[in-house]
Amino acid sequence: MKLFGYIFLAATLLSSCAASQYNIDGNSTVSMLDGRTLYLRVAQSSTQLLNVDSSQVVHGRFTFSGNVDSVVVAHLYMEDQSMMPVVLENGKLAIEVNNIGQKVTGGPLNKKLYDFIDQKMRMENEQWELDQLCMRMMRQGSTIDAIHTEVGPKAKALATELEQLETNFIIENFDNALGPACFMLLFGQYPVPIMTQQIETIVEKAPQHFLNHPIVKEYLKTARDNATKETEYTLPE
Repeated sequence: MKLFGYIFLAATLLSSCAASQYNIDGNSTVSMLDGRTLYLRVAQSSTQLLNVDSSQVVHGRFTFSGNVDSVVVAHLYMEDQSMMPVVLENGKLAIEVNNIGQKVTGGPLNKKLYDFIDQKMRMENEQWELDQLCMRMMRQGSTIDAIHTEVGPKAKALATELEQLETNFIIENFDNALGPACFMLLFGQYPVPIMTQQIETIVEKAPQHFLNHPIVKEYLKTARDNATKETEYTLPE
């Protein structure tokens, strides 16, 4: 999993010292899941995932319950396929899986997480619609300049808005499990860790305990090492 497949980590993320008891009722209308075993997994390190619970889907129903040392963001897996994040927090939680999407309800952190995911998906759908508009204009014979004039400002504004949404969400959740989790979910999608202006902005505002989170710390170290190597490689002789 190294190549730093951080998207699978979704992170083992501390938010308090108190133990957390979770109870999850799951419902699926996806027929292919019936009879399959689903797993809750959290990251122990950048290379190791731990199964904390499992449940077989029977007639579209599955359940999880247990205790964790602290609130963590886990992922629901089917075999090696990560399906969705879920915060293992106190209280009764519900997972809904259907052909349209997946969602967790119950618990304040799960609500914050999925409100953010919903906002992010709406913006990404708007970006997709702009891409489709570009394709239609090209098929209709519009020039590149005309397409840029029509779509460019909208695309730039939307990209800026989406980046601000992501950045603000991480900053607002520095002190709980969602901050590091979102950091890794977003930036772990790169083939290798890299430093971007967005990441630099987050790092500049981050408290030390966030920067010292094991997986965040490892990502940043590797990203900076990669940047140093790239600079050395491109220096003229």
